[in-house]
Order: sequence, then structure tokens, then C-alpha cells
Amino acid sequence: MKKIKILLIGKNGQIGSSIKKRLSKVNKNITCWSKKELNLENLLSIQKKLNKIKPEIIINAAAYTKVDDAEKNKNLCYKVNSLSTKKIAEWAYKNNSFLVYYSTDYVFSSKNNQPYKENDKTKPINVYGKSKLAGEKNIISSKCKYLILRISWIYADNGENFPKKIIKKIRNENEISVVNDQIGTPNHADFISEITLKIIQKIIKKPYTNPKILNLSARGSTSYYNLAKKIHEKLKKKYKNCNINPISTNKLITKIKRPLNSKLNVSKLEKFLNIKLPDWELIFNKKINKIIKNYDN
Repeated sequence: MKKIKILLIGKNGQIGSSIKKRLSKVNKNITCWSKKELNLENLLSIQKKLNKIKPEIIINAAAYTKVDDAEKNKNLCYKVNSLSTKKIAEWAYKNNSFLVYYSTDYVFSSKNNQPYKENDKTKPINVYGKSKLAGEKNIISSKCKYLILRISWIYADNGENFPKKIIKKIRNENEISVVNDQIGTPNHADFISEITLKIIQKIIKKPYTNPKILNLSARGSTSYYNLAKKIHEKLKKKYKNCNINPISTNKLITKIKRPLNSKLNVSKLEKFLNIKLPDWELIFNKKINKIIKNYDN
């Protein structure tokens, strides 16, 4: 990948910042854009910006991810997640560029209890999920060379994420209620970026093997409640008095629908890379102390 001109969109996000670190070590021909360099809300600027650098590979790690706010800001959510994606994909087709797009488990309905496979029927239940699915469809219809990676439950050492929110609550509240019926797989951004680059490298070497849509996740699953308890275990010495209580999703005040099942089947990815992916707990146990330390700082 050393001589390939790569554009990373969303360099300051959880996944984007991790990809930037990895790519900068192996490729000097990389351009990284934040919202300041490319505002995806400004659809008219996209083609002009891309024409200036003419990347051979575009990794789009930018997205509107505020699930609750998306219900109120539907047009903005669609503009960032779907319409801007259409513009990028159309440019990629015209310029023979390869587009990597991060999608989400939210494209599924969550009515199934089994881990979702790539070819399972999509039926998102909220605006965010619908906007990401629309982004997928825009890419496919553009006929560009593409790779869609569906991911879930992302967290990182920095930035806003579930572990950070729980750490804050444990330190400031005596009682916390966490949903126990939403099941998924926590995925650290470093793991996602590492596997992403392995996939891209293989596709570059053997373009005919491109799977086009892949679920990217660690193995195993848990509930948000059990994940919160796991975080509390790490903080118990200082914050023994905080109680974490399970609550079902239908008891929440919010009316925003969220998937109860976010599990993704990764057998296709494992077969493609010829590897066995690690369990989420192995990754989490290595990362959580640093997340807590970063929170202190």
C-alpha cells in the first residue's frame, strides 16, 4: 500500500484516528480529512475536493452517529450518511477509485436472535439505520469498486462511547440503570482498523476476491448491563457504593427504537482472511485500563 494514494475521511473519529495512526506508519501518500477539510453536509464541495487529490482508495470513516438526534434531524442525518456517500461513490466510479464505507448492525431489524449474516434481510427500525442502509444502496447502485464493512458497538481509548459514559456515571452517581436486553459485541476501534487494513491489502493483491460486504466484529457477545458491570469491577476499589441495576429497553423513557440484537456473524470474514478472530473480552481486558487512565487525565 506504500505507493497507493489513499484518502481517509473522518480522521478525528474513533475509527478514523486509529486508521490514521496505522496508515501513517506504512504509507506516506495518505491524505486525512476531518470535517474542517471536507464537510459532508456541503454536497456541492465533495466532487471539487476529490478532484484536487484524485485518491485511488477512499476510506470513509465519517458518519452522523447520534442515533437519538437523528430522529429530530432526519435531513442532516441522511445528507451525511447517504447523500454525501452517493456523491463520493459516483466520483469513485468515474475515477476508477476504490471506496471503503463503514455501515452498521442497525441496518437489521433485530427481530432475529441469531448473529446476522451479510445476506440476511435488512430492515432498519430507526432513522440512523435507514440512513446507513441508504448509503449502502447508493454505493452499490453507483457501480463503483467498493467494500462495505458493517460494524457495531464501537469504543476507543478516546472520544464519546459507552465505556466512557459508564465510567462517568459510576464516579458521579450511586444508582445506575443499564439495559440488559440489548445484546451485541463491543469492538475497539484499534481492532476494527487493524482488520480493515488487512482486508484492503488482500483485495489490492487479489481484486477478484473482493467480498463487497463484510461483517467486521470480534467474536462473542454480551449485554450493555454485563459490560457496565465489567467496567465497574475495574473501579470498585474507589467506587464501591455505586449500584448497577438491569432494566429492559421497553422501560426506558426514550421512544427511540434500538436493536435488541446487534450480533454479527463473522464466518465470512474469517474465511476471507483465513483467521480466527479474537473474543471481544480479550481485547476489552487489554484496553479498559487505558480508557480509565485517559478518563482521569
